[in-house]
Amino acid sequence: MRDDTRAGIAGIAGFGLSLVFAIAGSLLIAPWVSLLAMAAVPVDRRFWDVRRIPWALVFGGLFLVWVALSYLWSPHDDPGQIWRTCLGIPLYILFAARIGALEGAWQRRVEAAIFFLLLSLGLFLVYEAMFDGVNTLAFKLAEEDFSGMPAADVATFVNRNLGHAAVPLILLAVPAALIAWREGGVLIGAVFVAMAALAAFSYGIEVNAAAFILASGATLLAAFWPRTVVAGAFGVTAGMLVVMPLALPEVIAALPDDLRDALPLSWVWRLEIWSYAGELIRENPWFGYGLDASRPLNRELVLQGFNVEALPMHPHNATLHVWLETGAVGAVLLAAALVAMGGRIAAAPKLSRIQAMGVVWVFVAYVSLIVFSYGVWQEWHQGTVALAATSVFFLGAKRPA
Repeated sequence: MRDDTRAGIAGIAGFGLSLVFAIAGSLLIAPWVSLLAMAAVPVDRRFWDVRRIPWALVFGGLFLVWVALSYLWSPHDDPGQIWRTCLGIPLYILFAARIGALEGAWQRRVEAAIFFLLLSLGLFLVYEAMFDGVNTLAFKLAEEDFSGMPAADVATFVNRNLGHAAVPLILLAVPAALIAWREGGVLIGAVFVAMAALAAFSYGIEVNAAAFILASGATLLAAFWPRTVVAGAFGVTAGMLVVMPLALPEVIAALPDDLRDALPLSWVWRLEIWSYAGELIRENPWFGYGLDASRPLNRELVLQGFNVEALPMHPHNATLHVWLETGAVGAVLLAAALVAMGGRIAAAPKLSRIQAMGVVWVFVAYVSLIVFSYGVWQEWHQGTVALAATSVFFLGAKRPA
């Protein structure tokens, strides 16, 4: 009972205060979730009673060990990413597993906190979309120095902050809607999804819209073939992780010049980033360049008359990012972890249809975000996924299928 009380309070605090952190750009969600995971560490031995360690944890653990070791040959001399990734990810998993195991009254209280987060964040983002981010703009002008900066550049900073704030809403929308639908609140669930859709297609952040569209299609398929689509989503992603970095540069090189000229500058820039990352991977394919090596491997290039970075912080594609920094060894270990995890979830005896839909939504949306734009090590994404995974745990069946 004491374990449940601590976990319940941590869950309520995790979702409740994430509203403030999400509005501020979501960056503080990760340390907050990590802190609460440590506060909710279970002392009941039954929680740790695992008859056989899952293969997903074995391969995932080996991948994290390899990530940490890769720092030894990385040209980037800041070891902070080791702790943020290799300690943070186990804490995010612990948070989701412990809070997601709650039942009864404490589960209902945490679900109420989830609804509070979704409704409050959704209303804020809808308001900002309707009035050009007036509140975020006012805060940034008051707290940050934008003197002499063109209005268009200021608007870019505002939209980027709002685009980050929309990620928790997008990842949590469908699991929260399914919880509401299970309890008879169909309208409430529809409101959650509608607000997430509006936020995804606002602020000029195209990757949010892509994530919403792809996750919607996959979730619809999961409604008809739940276990098959769960296994397929993880398997396809594992295959992409192994194959895409090898094939993508060749595909980009084969694009007709007329098609490239018709693309927006931001898209052409992204293709150039991926091409440059592919070149680097071919030069050092087996072990990669080491953790966070993307930062010093950068260079400048001229694109349509503009000086741009060939590798701005990271390749903006998770598959390229993993190969570039951890090589084929890291890619194979992570792919094996994904296959094992997908198989374990798909075979879970208490996997319900709506839980499968929630799993597919969160997984496909997250993969879309990190494959098309964000860095694979960005901890604020991982902490947000922990919140979304917690809500998915609440969708499981009470009895084995």
